[in-house]
Amino acid sequence: MRRTQALPPVVHAWGVNQAYAELLTRARPLAILDVPHRECAPDVERRVAALRRLAPVVVLLPEGADTAAVLDAGATNVLARDMPVEELAVRLAADRRWVAAHEPYAPRELPRELLAHPASQRVLLSLLLFQDVTRSWCCHDLMQLLGSAGQPMSRAALYARMLRLEGPLGRLGLVLRRTGGWGRTGYSAVPASASVPVTAPTITPVRRIRVA
Repeated sequence: MRRTQALPPVVHAWGVNQAYAELLTRARPLAILDVPHRECAPDVERRVAALRRLAPVVVLLPEGADTAAVLDAGATNVLARDMPVEELAVRLAADRRWVAAHEPYAPRELPRELLAHPASQRVLLSLLLFQDVTRSWCCHDLMQLLGSAGQPMSRAALYARMLRLEGPLGRLGLVLRRTGGWGRTGYSAVPASASVPVTAPTITPVRRIRVA
């Protein structure tokens, strides 16, 4: 790291609110998704597609993993996680320079009146307020982001969290809009004049982010 004059990355487990808050609010962030072994690799593409909406993503993959599929999911770069540390540091520094030169950036900050809410609510509000206005958040991406490394959040838990956002959004003159059909729901925050009611889904009872 000394060669590149770069600080070591801040390491968080997958699903930690603080990690997402940093990616959403820091200037020109770069997410490094560390996949330690092949057993974690099957769902990496979905994780990358969701994480890519927060920040550019570089993925560290074990030998034999499908690099092309991860790049196709939206990764900025894929590196072998077993390469020498010095080489890895240099390559990550090059990726940061590329991101700074090519990725659009606009400062993102929650309105002051929302800062007193719990961290989990602030992250969800940030995801909705800072999103591309042409895209809603798919429930499956949100469940993946907000779950643990081993298991996505349940649909029922996500729906309950979304309902708790109605008050904070209302104070900004916004409402939560739900679109799509059963099994795949999109969420977005829109002006109250464009509101569509949120209805309950049918539920059957029954800065390196590490995938452990």
